[in-house]
Amino acid sequence: MNNKSEKLWFKRRRYGWGWTPVTWQGWLTIAAFLAMVVSCVFTLPMKPNEPTTGQILLFCMYVVSAILVLLGISFMKGPMPKFRWGKKPTDNPEEDI
Repeated sequence: MNNKSEKLWFKRRRYGWGWTPVTWQGWLTIAAFLAMVVSCVFTLPMKPNEPTTGQILLFCMYVVSAILVLLGISFMKGPMPKFRWGKKPTDNPEEDI
């Protein structure tokens, strides 16, 4: 067992592409991501009925940056993602659900 597999916060999903959190650190990362996205709705100054193009752009930049941070953490603390469709005998139980 290598050093990286002992510290995996995410494992590959069984169906599709991506990861699933498997440790409390992974779940905390997902919760922090959701909190960042929800908080930007309440903290960014927006006119209720007529948001300007700049306000919409600022919101989109904030959400995209939150997504990039989540992807960066997922790549660092999870195995390399690949498309999977179901369980196979060649799956690595340390990296795959």
